[in-house]
Amino acid sequence: MTQIYLVPGFMGFQSFGEVAYFRRVPSMLVQRLEELGHDNVEVHECPTLPSGSIARRAQRALQFIAQRGGEKAESIHIVGHSTGGLDARLLAAPGVRLVPGGLEEQIGRRIHSVITVSTPHFGTPIANVLLALPFQRTLELIGLLGMQPRGRTALVTLVRGLEKVARADNWMGRTDTFLDMVTSKVLHRIGSDTEDPVWTFLHELSSDQGGAIQLTMESMHLFNAAVANRPGTRYSSVISVAPPPRSFPFCRADFLSPVRAVSIFAFWALYRMAAMVPRQYPCTALDIETLSLNEHSAPVEITKTSNDGIVPCQSQAYGKVLDVVLGDHLGVVGQFPGSGGDRHADWLPCGAGFGEDQFRRLWSLVAREIADNIPVTRRAARKAPLIDAPARTLNSRTSKNGKSKRRLVPTAS
Repeated sequence: MTQIYLVPGFMGFQSFGEVAYFRRVPSMLVQRLEELGHDNVEVHECPTLPSGSIARRAQRALQFIAQRGGEKAESIHIVGHSTGGLDARLLAAPGVRLVPGGLEEQIGRRIHSVITVSTPHFGTPIANVLLALPFQRTLELIGLLGMQPRGRTALVTLVRGLEKVARADNWMGRTDTFLDMVTSKVLHRIGSDTEDPVWTFLHELSSDQGGAIQLTMESMHLFNAAVANRPGTRYSSVISVAPPPRSFPFCRADFLSPVRAVSIFAFWALYRMAAMVPRQYPCTALDIETLSLNEHSAPVEITKTSNDGIVPCQSQAYGKVLDVVLGDHLGVVGQFPGSGGDRHADWLPCGAGFGEDQFRRLWSLVAREIADNIPVTRRAARKAPLIDAPARTLNSRTSKNGKSKRRLVPTAS
């Protein structure tokens, strides 16, 4: 059995109502791997601590893998998006101690590949900006609000009010808006039940905000000095890059939708912050000149300030670079316009034009990388030549002793 584990990033989740973090990624990986001849595959989405420290997030991922039978898996492959890629690297590192009992090594020696997508291996300037603001205190207060009975009552009342606004909006002829999507797929399920995933999420926000400080370039400098690669495990990465926003990013039509206007401004501000790379800790794993774009799909120039709205491009490179994708930080995990027929799936409108074709190409490359690192069993090894070699047919010829002798010969494809 081959197991694939998807690890979400900072502020990540498995799903809220009908909204999934890795939108359509599990089914895409299964489909592509089946096409590559691997049908004994499981894909799991790991639960995580949304704003927790990397060590605690990696600990939770490790325990989840063990619960899913990872100790008996033939091979394990971890795909981490954003901070999830750092969780994966720490989890796979030799000699790491996350839980008592040596579970790390039992799981670790079965990890054949670690694939990171849009991961801040060398930090992101946004983390430094957030630390200058009362960001951690704000997260804690939001979490505490969801933990108190009065706070939950207030939030539920607010949700019901938003649902009424969405219905009133429909009477005015504005149907299928962003507010309609949020209320129908996320908010309508929120209630006073303390077991609701939303309250769990808020509780975890209040309990640990250690991830913010660890994503600074100073902290990641220490992380990279301490966390080693596991021998025999293949490390690869996908880089996402968004086109730089205009000085004034709005057009007249954007102001017709307040939600879209806010989203566009948010991306503009985040891109500017992510471009502020300090001299003391250059956010880089490689020189710009060594990142040749000729073999990749992003038709843009990569500079020291290039980023995907969250993470500088140079910070995302680790191991073999599978591709440089023209898209924003969330688009690569399926949050792009029209994803699955949902025109409101875009959370960071960057104008990159990332769509269904780019999404399929990206996760096909990830599936190919996983397939290339699935160990060949004895049974599979006997079949491999017939799968990978050119098409062959059985022909016969007569040997010197007059007996018919059968052999395999290639035929034109």
